[in-house]
Amino acid sequence: MQLLHLIRRDVVSKFAGEFLSRLVFLVFFFYVGRKIGSTDFGTLNLAISVTYMLGVIFLDPGLNLSTVQLLLGAREHAQQIAGSILSAKLLLFLPTIIVLAVLSVGFGTRLPSFPVLTLGALYALLTVILEYLCSVTNAYHRMDLEAYLKICNRLLIVLFGVVSLKMGGVAALLGAMVMATFAASVIAWFVLGRRLLWVIPHWHFSSIKEALRIGLPIAAAAIIGTIYLKWDLVVLSYFNIGREQIGWYAGAFKIVEAFSALPGILGAGLYPIMIELRQRDPRSLDRLLGLTTKAVLVFSIPAAATVSLFSRQIVLWVYGVNYVPGASVLAVLIWCIVPIFLYFYLVFVNIIAGHAAYNLFAGCMALVVGLIANTLLVPRIGYLGAAWSALSANSAFAMLAAWKVSRLFQNSALPGMFSRVLTAGGCMMAMFLLLPAPVPLQWLLGLAVYFVALVVLGSLGSADLSLMIRLLQFRAQPQE
Repeated sequence: MQLLHLIRRDVVSKFAGEFLSRLVFLVFFFYVGRKIGSTDFGTLNLAISVTYMLGVIFLDPGLNLSTVQLLLGAREHAQQIAGSILSAKLLLFLPTIIVLAVLSVGFGTRLPSFPVLTLGALYALLTVILEYLCSVTNAYHRMDLEAYLKICNRLLIVLFGVVSLKMGGVAALLGAMVMATFAASVIAWFVLGRRLLWVIPHWHFSSIKEALRIGLPIAAAAIIGTIYLKWDLVVLSYFNIGREQIGWYAGAFKIVEAFSALPGILGAGLYPIMIELRQRDPRSLDRLLGLTTKAVLVFSIPAAATVSLFSRQIVLWVYGVNYVPGASVLAVLIWCIVPIFLYFYLVFVNIIAGHAAYNLFAGCMALVVGLIANTLLVPRIGYLGAAWSALSANSAFAMLAAWKVSRLFQNSALPGMFSRVLTAGGCMMAMFLLLPAPVPLQWLLGLAVYFVALVVLGSLGSADLSLMIRLLQFRAQPQE
């Protein structure tokens, strides 16, 4: 199979599955926010954030990506490897519940009740199991199956969730999400068994040990990154910010989170291919890296600017008038997608280059920056301080990740590309800030200046457009 076709099929399948499933989930949460009010919405998102962080720490210590890598190199032992990793994930749920109980006692009423947190933990476990089963398809370049399974999961959550909202509040909704994800996991297990392999719980210590050896450096960076991406609501709760204000912040964060998924989709979609290119065709990897890194940066800057300019209108339209105070959070927080787009993709590049440990270092530095900024800002300016802290932490991670990749892949000419694209973004922002005109006109002229600057500076050329068109010319071909 030709390389470009393989890239198109994997990335298009990955994007379709992730985009559509996340879009369904996002619209559902917009509906939930309107239905239950900002206070209960804050409680719901706080419960999900706490259990999600624990799920990343305990339930997926880098095992999804390491399993893909192991399956690519040992097809003959695929069932043994996949089944052993599934067993390890199930066993790791015990420490998750123990730590959750300790946190519940320590934080007291600043966290939701323990029954609500337990439902959140069950949802996190089942989500991890489903994500794992979906990730197995990546080793077989069958991301189309992953797409169908994830869309099925989100549709089931919407169906069960809408029914639950007619019966109760936060606990009923979380219970419905648990049942829907369990059903989706059972479906995924049968689909994998019929199409690829049966993932039956198994215990082969050597496989688990090897997966952990590969995965722990990946996991450490993912854990640190998840903490400072998801801890905003916990930090606000720690500083006794009201649940209503937490709900406003959570509403803005959901919009940011929807955008931030895109570079992770791209990185995960290209991950198996980048592994293969690293081994047999480094020059093609350099070209692919240069194009894709430029693409995520070129898109993220105008997207952030657009949402920031129209933040009030967006919040009003999505959540209603009760959430309008959260527009100021969205105007700041949305700029996080620029560094997030960069490092969410580049962390995959560091992993395939054998420098996953550097992602841990960059994540730790970002965590320190975020901690200092939250300590200084949240007591002074409340929930808006958490937004500025998130922007500071994400920017620190992006700069460190970009510096490392630029040194590892010097033929990709990334530093020059970064400077040109950021200069074009600066020209656009100057138009927004200095032009005395209505916001829609500022937006149109700013975007025009941005793209003209990209062309003049040489960041958008005929070679880039030609290769992008070739990548987008997806034609269905028989599956291998």
